[in-house]
Formats: sequence, structure tokens, C-alpha cells
Amino acid sequence: MPYRHGDCYPSWQTANSYVCDLKMLRKKCRLWWPEQLVSSQPNSSFLFVGWYICSINSLDIIVATTISPHEISPCLLQSNFQEILHAVNGAMPLRLQELSTISVLGHCTADCTGEVLKVMGNQNNDSPRKSNSERLQCPGVEENSSLKTHSDDRVNQQCHQKLFADTTADENCARWNCGCKKLDQFTEHQRQSFIRNGNWIQVLCKSERMLCKEPRWIPELHHMHLNGETLSAHDVHLIIYELPTYGRNHFSLSSWGSSEHVGSSFRKPNWVNELDKKPMLLDLDSVVLALNCTMAAKVLLGQRMGTFDPVIHLFWISTLVSTIWQTMAVLVASVATVRYILLQSLYRFLSYGSETFFFILSKMFAHTCKNVHIRSCQFLYWPVILQGTGFSSQSNVEYAHRAALRKHFMWSNVAMDVIFGIIIGLALLVNVEAVCFWILIVVRGITDNLLRLGCVWLMGVPAGFKLNTELAELLGMISLNAIQIFSTLCFFLSTYLSYFVEGLALSGIVFGLTIPAALCIDMLKLATLHVLTLHWLISFLYSQQIQALASLWRLFRGRKWNPLRQRLDSYDYTVEQHVVGSLLFTPLLLLLPTTSVFYIFFTMLSTTITFICIMIEIAISVLHATPFAEILLCMARRRRFPSGIWFEIISSPTACTYAGNGLSGDPQSSDLGARKTACFFKGGPKPLVSLLRSNYATIGKIIAPHYRNIFRGVRPSFGPSLAYGILSGQRIPSTLQTSLPPIMPWMNISFREYWRLCRDAVLSFRL
Repeated sequence: MPYRHGDCYPSWQTANSYVCDLKMLRKKCRLWWPEQLVSSQPNSSFLFVGWYICSINSLDIIVATTISPHEISPCLLQSNFQEILHAVNGAMPLRLQELSTISVLGHCTADCTGEVLKVMGNQNNDSPRKSNSERLQCPGVEENSSLKTHSDDRVNQQCHQKLFADTTADENCARWNCGCKKLDQFTEHQRQSFIRNGNWIQVLCKSERMLCKEPRWIPELHHMHLNGETLSAHDVHLIIYELPTYGRNHFSLSSWGSSEHVGSSFRKPNWVNELDKKPMLLDLDSVVLALNCTMAAKVLLGQRMGTFDPVIHLFWISTLVSTIWQTMAVLVASVATVRYILLQSLYRFLSYGSETFFFILSKMFAHTCKNVHIRSCQFLYWPVILQGTGFSSQSNVEYAHRAALRKHFMWSNVAMDVIFGIIIGLALLVNVEAVCFWILIVVRGITDNLLRLGCVWLMGVPAGFKLNTELAELLGMISLNAIQIFSTLCFFLSTYLSYFVEGLALSGIVFGLTIPAALCIDMLKLATLHVLTLHWLISFLYSQQIQALASLWRLFRGRKWNPLRQRLDSYDYTVEQHVVGSLLFTPLLLLLPTTSVFYIFFTMLSTTITFICIMIEIAISVLHATPFAEILLCMARRRRFPSGIWFEIISSPTACTYAGNGLSGDPQSSDLGARKTACFFKGGPKPLVSLLRSNYATIGKIIAPHYRNIFRGVRPSFGPSLAYGILSGQRIPSTLQTSLPPIMPWMNISFREYWRLCRDAVLSFRL
């Protein structure tokens, strides 16, 4: 029997409802409602689709979209509405499919107080002699202090009659005894199946004014069918959220970049592992995953049911845009193919040339060859990376956004690098003569004022130190001769300096700024080869003296170094060994200051050169690692970089006392559904209403993970090993070994296939 106005619940049914309400009190309920359903007046009746996500002590109801009962018409009997939902669910991420299945959640009935008050207002205008106690006031409008109780009861009675009474003889307007509206034959069959196999909720929408002048349609949960039981709505938290949209926004619990952190290397205690195994009391990860899939569910469901209306452009405008895009795709593909032909020709020339010559070049220009190979592979693989798999059509907006950032990272990085290279290259080409002039002045000044005068100063009495004259003159003459030979060679090669500057500028224009920067590292090492050679020679003498003095010092103490066990062992030396050790110890100790002075001088020069090369190397790594696409998107669309969520409370819960004996079930009073509906239109009980907000990452948080990856390959012992190498005269590291993009294999396909690949990549890049 359908429920009709005036019927009453049996006492056992009221008691059962009271027990179910107690169960619901132990289980918190959160209703996630789309913002567009709040801002606009809904239809008088609609169904909503989404997910039920149940945890230990809470139930989350995520509403994705709404459909009208008239849309689920008998014409869908042929395609089967369950198959449509199954197809939409199959497009969702696997993790969400394991957690919950998309389904029809329930039914919503809009507020009718406006229509009732309009009728009552007309009646009041026809009867102006009525007292103030008989005039009706609408919820949301300023109430009169002289409003009487029987006026409220009159409003509640008419609202209840409009919502829950069978005012016509049509069976479709009837209601079940639980309060659910009886729908048409097909939709009612679907509702019954959902109630039997899962859950069903009944929601009422009313107009309220919250934090703004415009009214908002706030839903309130009337009752729920949970696992075959009818539960009254208690302790419901309404959360209003904005639908995540690709290219605009999404939600994320973690701070930006936290997922890219490398896990800790230390072992976790057992109690921590046991705590991780326990289920979470508040599973917001699953809720956020479902929220990020709501837009995809809405679009897919609309497409399957034929109610999704895409944006319709004018035919001639769309044709013009398509023609322009096709022309640009052909132009870009042609330019990329010409570059592909040049790179393939250069690669084959170097591969089939002399292996010895190629090996020497790769050793002399190690940084340049490595960066050229990286940039060439980036030039070759950009159509493959851009083409992708259509990230904008992915169901999860968060996954789509992050995949799009990874897709656009390489091409934006290459584009900005080439732009910087073009700027620097054009500046060098315009000022070739001035650049060559200043380079010659700097080289001449360093050679004459620093190297030669420094060696002459060391051959005398530097800083008042009394050095060994013979050893100082020997080391000084060797250094001066090496400097003179290398300066003479550089003088003859200076005539080709202008060609080198032009080649440096052209490499920046063609390949980007990182290639001339890497070439500067290699050329700086070649130009200072005499300094590095002298430093290696003198450091060898210095280290041998230090090791000999340390061995002789252990000889005097009766100790010997055990290289196998890395420790000092006792050893009985003979008298002859002590005599020879004494004869060697004295001259080595007296010659050590002279060698140390020359070693310190050339170590300072070599360390300065190494420091400059390391700075250029860090600059190259920074250019490779800077996420230019993310920085530009952050300035334009900051909402694409959420960093945690928070809730803005706009309405606190209020209590409401039902008429009659409350939940005990008074047969003389109206039923429980009627009393709750009357209390609803009085303005209570109001649920806790919150707005879902997001924190957004700053530019520093966005680029920090990328810059941390630069120094991922740097060993922690770099500083101590550098200090130990300088003090002991051992070999010091000449590179920081910062991280660079991975080297991809060389591409070998036909020219036509590559041109087609580039054209398709440009066409797929169109949004």
C-alpha cells in the first residue's frame, strides 16, 4: 500500500525506525553535493548518481550528477540502464572500481514553500481584514515577531500535502510509507532493485541564504534505505564542492610534490608497520579519488543517455580553425623533418667515421657530446611525447593534470632553452668583435699578471718564507716554459677566435643555451690545460713527499701501516733502516715548504677553474630541470596545483523538536515523516554545511622537487673528499655529477613516417 496523507505508522515500525536511528548515530554520514546544484533552482524532482563509500564509522555519499526521472524513460529499456551504468563504471580508475560502483543514489524533491506561500499570499490579499496571526511568512524571508503557532502549522500542513500527500488519483503521485515518492513504472523498478541490492536515500531541497544575498538550494537528507533497513537522517554533514574540471581544478590531500619524495632508507619499527595495516577511520583518499572522477562520470553518463550537449560552434568558424590548424601542423612537421634529416646525417657521419677520432672528440668535449645527444633525442622524440594517449579524456582529473604536466614538461623546457639560446646567440653574433677583444684582454691579463708574475714571485721570497733556491728555480722555470709554450700556441689560434664565437652563437640558436654552456666548460678546460697539467705535476710531488714523511715518521715510532686490515701494526726495524730513514727524512722535510708554496698556488688556480666549471654545470642542470610549463600554468591557473584541502563551515547544526511524542510513535499524532517534514520547513534541524576548499602550492613548492632531483646524484662525501684531496695532494673531483635528463636511444625511422608522426602530434595537441 502506498503511503497517503493521514495514515500512521504502526507502533512496531516506529520502534524499528528508532533502533535504526540509533545505529545511524554511531555511523557518521557525509553528503558531498555539487555546487551547481546549490546555486541554481533544481527541478521539482530528480535522481542523482554517484558513489557510496563506506568506512568503519562513516558513510560518504558522493553525488556526481543528476538525471530527471523522465530521462529514464521506457525507451531505455532496449539499452538497459544498468548496462549504461556498468559502461560508465568501467571507464573509472581501477582503484575506484574496487572501492565502489557508480549507481543511482536516490531521489530528491525540491522545496514547495514558494508556491504555497504565493497561494496563501493571494488569499491574504483577498481577505485584508485577517489578523496578523493568520498571515503566513516564507522561510528565508524576514519573519514577523507576532507570528503565531497555528500559522506555522498551516504552512507546514500545506507544504506536507504538496510534497507527501496523494493530491490526485494518479498512481505516480503516490508515496510509499517510508516517504519515498512512487515513480513511473520503469524508474520505480530500478529504485526497488537499488533498495534490494544496495542503498537509497531521499533528499529534500530548500532555499536558504548563506554568506550571500542570493538564495542557495541546500539539500537535507530525509531518510535512507541502508542494507534493507530504513534509517532516519541524523548527524549528516553536507559538504558542497565544485566539480573538478580538466584544465581548471582538482582536489588533492597531499601537499604538492610530496609524492615525488624518495622513501626513507631507515627501517620502520614494528609498531609503525602494524599501525599502517589498520584501516583508516576517515578514508578521505577514496573520497577525493571519487570527487576527481565526478566530471567524467557526468559527461559519460550524458553521452550514453544522449543528454550531453557539447558546445556548438558556427560551421564556417570551425572550418577556418581546422584549416589553420592543419596548415600549422604541416608546417611544423616539415621543419621538424628537415631537422631530423640533418641530425640523422650528422649521426651517421660520426658513427661511420674514424673510431679513434670520435673517441678523442668524445673525451675532449665530454660535456658537449653528452648535452648534444640529450638535446638531439629531445628533438627526435617530441612528437612521440606530445601525441600521448589523450590525457584530457581520462576519467580522473588529478591523473590527467599530472600526466599533462609530465607531457608538457619536455617541450616547454626545450622551447625555453632554445629561446634563451637564440637571445644569447644573436647577442654574440652582433658583438663578435667586441667579445673577441675582451676575451683576448682577459687571457693576456691572466697569463701575464697572474701566471708569469706569480711564478716569478714564488722563485724569490714569497711572503718572507725562506725557500730552497734550487728547487724553487727548477719548479719556476718549468712553469714559465709551459706557460710560454701554451701562450704562443694560443696566440696562433686566436685568429680563429671569431669563428669559435660564431659557432658558439649558432649552436645556441640551433640547440639552445645548454649546448654553448657545455661547450664553454670543455673549452675552458682546454684553454687552461697548462695550468691543470702543472697542478697535476706539483701535486704529485707534494703527495709523494707527504706520504714519504708519514712513512718515515711511523718508522721512528716502530709502526707499520697494514693496508689489508687498514690499521697500524707494530714492527721491529733494523738499525740500518733507521739510519737510512733519518737521512731521507731531513731533506724531505726541508724541501716540503718550497713544494707546498707552489702546490698552494696552482691548487688555488685549479680549484677556481673547477669551481667555474661546476657553476656552469649546475646552471645547465637547472635549465634542464626547471618546469617552465608548471610555472606558467601556476601564474595563469593556480587552481591546477592543489596542496591539501580544508572545510569552510557556513552553517552550524541546530536542533528541532518534533511535534507530538518525538520518536516514540504517538498514534494520535501524524506520522514521523510528516513531523520531520514540518520541522524541515520551520527551518530545522539544519545540518552541518561546509564548503570544500583547497590550498594551492606556491611557485617555490612547485620547483623545489625538481631542483632537489638535480643534486640527487651528488655524493654526501663530495665536500670531505674535496678537502682531503686538497690537503693530501690527491686527485680532487672536477665535476659535481648533477642529474641530467635520461639519455634516450637514438631513433631510426623513415622520413615520411617521422613527418606523419609530427603532423599527428600537432593535431593531437589541439585542445
